[in-house]
Amino acid sequence: MSVTLRAVSVVFSAGFLLMIFELVRRRRLKESYSLTWFFVGFAVLFFSAAGDRLGPVFAALGFVQASNAILVVSIFLILAILLGVSVAVSALSGQTRALVQEVALLKNKLEKAERRPKPDDGPDDAGR
Repeated sequence: MSVTLRAVSVVFSAGFLLMIFELVRRRRLKESYSLTWFFVGFAVLFFSAAGDRLGPVFAALGFVQASNAILVVSIFLILAILLGVSVAVSALSGQTRALVQEVALLKNKLEKAERRPKPDDGPDDAGR
């Protein structure tokens, strides 16, 4: 990996980590999700900074260049994150459906209660 490519990769990785930190600080990203993203950011930063030192390991795995290995690892990390988000969305979808059904039942009960004739309370005080 060239020095320029390594420098750009390290700068973008550090910027990504700063962006995650800022999102957590502004409460735009939950802490539970931030741990996963911090892991990804540090992994990309590590592979960007130490890509050439890991050359023998990548070569043993069949990669010609370290940047190819970094790309493959990044893709797998992103797929793992997408799977986790899909599981969370699926759970929320089921909860939303249950809440919508419960609200509909309560609304139906309220409408039925409002349609019932009210018993007379006796003579009207205004007529006296």
